[in-house]
Amino acid sequence: MKIREERKELEKVLNNSPEKIDKNILQENESIPGLQVEPIMDIDFIEIKSKCESEAKLMILNSVKFILTEDMIEGNEYLQNKIMVDSLSLSGMIYQLRINEIMQKALIEQVNLGMINPRMWEVFGQLSKIIGELNKQLLQTVEAIQSTYKVIKDNIKEQRTEALSPSTSSQTGMLTAGDGSVVTRGTKELINNVKKLKKQNGNNNGNNNYLDDAELIPNIHVEDIHIETNT
Repeated sequence: MKIREERKELEKVLNNSPEKIDKNILQENESIPGLQVEPIMDIDFIEIKSKCESEAKLMILNSVKFILTEDMIEGNEYLQNKIMVDSLSLSGMIYQLRINEIMQKALIEQVNLGMINPRMWEVFGQLSKIIGELNKQLLQTVEAIQSTYKVIKDNIKEQRTEALSPSTSSQTGMLTAGDGSVVTRGTKELINNVKKLKKQNGNNNGNNNYLDDAELIPNIHVEDIHIETNT
């Protein structure tokens, strides 16, 4: 066909075409069934993420309750915030693990349908390696989190011990704890504290004479003893 003839054919097609083309055109929000892609698996990723968050929070709470007592956890804002942050971090790792397991399962199903490709075996090996590393990292993260809560437990005990640490009373000279209880370290210290109290009482009563060094036996004069006789 010569160039002149081709030109005439094109002009004929253009002259016969409508001025406005609105037929056989895909309209907005219209889909062609033949072009729709069917999902391989019915997966709700939002539900999977929610389950991972619940699983992570449960793991953290079980670890915390195994290490710390209820009175240590209750009312401690630092612990509450730390549990929330640790749960968020752990849920992300669990989510990545579950997603890789789903992709590995999809790949196996494709192979079962006969869609075998050398690249699939390579991808399957990579996914298996990633899943193994995620499992290892998950265990290490849980152990690290447990170690931090053990340190927190020691710090709480230390703070409570400091709050109840003994102090010397300026009036009695006795060691008293933070709750007001008396702390004694031995018999000698107890005797010394009794002597101090007896001296104070003796100074107040004007009687400070004892026969023993421990000042436990008072020195009573004979003229102070009155003997009554019946005649």
